Amino acid sequence: MTPERRDAMDEMIVKIRSGRLTRRSFLERATAIGLSSTAAVSLLEACGGTSGSTGGNGSTVNIVWQSEKDSTTPSVYQSVTDDFNKSVGHQKGIHVTWQQGPASTNDLLTKYDDMLRARSHSIDVMSIDVVYPAEFAANGWSKPITNTQWPSSARSNYLPGPIQSCTFQGNLVAAPLRTDLGLMYYRKDIITTPPETWDDLVSMSKDAVAKGKTKYGYVWQGAQYEGIVCDFVEVLYGFGGTILDPNDSKKVTINSPAAQQALAAMVSWVGTISPAAVTTYQEDDARLVWQNGNSAFMRNWPYAYSLGNASGSAVAGKFDIHGLLTGGSNTDGGHSCTGGWNLAINAYTPNSDASWEFINYLLGPAAQKKLAIDASQTVTLQSVYDDSDVLAKQPLFGKLKPILQNARPRPVSPRYPDLSNVLQQHLYAALKKQETPSAALSAISSGLQTLVS
Repeated sequence: MTPERRDAMDEMIVKIRSGRLTRRSFLERATAIGLSSTAAVSLLEACGGTSGSTGGNGSTVNIVWQSEKDSTTPSVYQSVTDDFNKSVGHQKGIHVTWQQGPASTNDLLTKYDDMLRARSHSIDVMSIDVVYPAEFAANGWSKPITNTQWPSSARSNYLPGPIQSCTFQGNLVAAPLRTDLGLMYYRKDIITTPPETWDDLVSMSKDAVAKGKTKYGYVWQGAQYEGIVCDFVEVLYGFGGTILDPNDSKKVTINSPAAQQALAAMVSWVGTISPAAVTTYQEDDARLVWQNGNSAFMRNWPYAYSLGNASGSAVAGKFDIHGLLTGGSNTDGGHSCTGGWNLAINAYTPNSDASWEFINYLLGPAAQKKLAIDASQTVTLQSVYDDSDVLAKQPLFGKLKPILQNARPRPVSPRYPDLSNVLQQHLYAALKKQETPSAALSAISSGLQTLVS
């Protein structure tokens, strides 16, 4: 929402409440500035002074939520916004307008960058990708969420990995709306017991190919983009390594024996248990190979589960999921890489209390269940994964909870986009055998140290 549209909306609210604007004119103007008919009616009701509406009898606070792209039809984000406006918002005099996000996360980040550098508050509640809370906090773009607003007793009901992704320098700088996680898919008609270690996966892959049960052993994401970082950190965590010290984001830890083992293992898969073309694969490239029945294992996100079981899939009913694997002498277990979206409060909004009321509603059981049931979103409230209504509609959720509880974020840093670029460049060079694993890790360590310092 542009500042001009925001000003126009504020003016409409003042006029309707003072009796200087008719209901019909209000709705026409609201539609003209881009509100949906549902949102316009909801805003009118919030301003109308119905009995029991604090907002109607006092001043209505209008806030704007900018989300990422919502592909559900009808929009689940519009639905939860309407639910808030009719309940908590109606009682407390708060009205939320939801804005659809662009398809590209980079475009959304550019929009935020332009707004926040201008110290604008045209958006109050911002949906931000899981890797960006530290950058926003370091730039002073988001307001911390205090213990008074969200006490530790309440936070303990949520998945720890997403909470960790919202934490920077000991402060909670965003709230975890929904998460995502890497999964190991395996063909249960080929593999009777899923692997626990990366060595197990290699052995099972070779056996499946040698016996002619499948064309490839393992497909994953090896192209030079963010996916290669996600895949690498999962192998790295499995071997017990880290990229940055979890307690000190300025301490680079990647050039370690664990990382040497992890990257050497990934390099060894290319052209052996994995096709040589895996270095061009993104998520859907791997999924299509898998879905056509040409691989025993696949690393991917939960979205591939329903597609794999859809009509026409060669693996429908023939696969299951498992957590990520361990390697070397590590006994800590495997860890999925978390994805997902968090909610941050614009540091420049004068409506931070109202913004938190809305965020708190989205974190609550009603909204979290709706997001899970209607949109298959892997939300962060742990009780959803045991909820009978959710499990009846989305049985996959019963398998995800233990994997999510052990999931970890990518390294938390205010320089994450630059950090990721360094990782992508040298990890890809190692997979293409243009750099040795040792040389790649040394170059990454040097590049990251320059960035975090």
